[in-house]
Amino acid sequence: QSTGKTTPGVNTVKSAAADKSGKVNINTAGEKELDTLEGVGPATAKAIIQYRNSSGPFNTIEDIKKVKGIGDAKFNSMKDQITVE
Repeated sequence: QSTGKTTPGVNTVKSAAADKSGKVNINTAGEKELDTLEGVGPATAKAIIQYRNSSGPFNTIEDIKKVKGIGDAKFNSMKDQITVE
């Protein structure tokens, strides 16, 4: 029996990968979400997903520096936008 009312919070989620803080979870984000990060383009987004698929989830946000093409400069520009939670 539907009352026609919407359940609070059901259709308000922006993205499964963005948590409450608006950060992108680098363990669950898809290519499009990763592409929104500072310094990350389509090729780097693919490299992040490829790394995750072959090496498992990132334990810390610093682990993203293990991905080819992400060094200290790129990490520093994106570190406030990413999470592993």
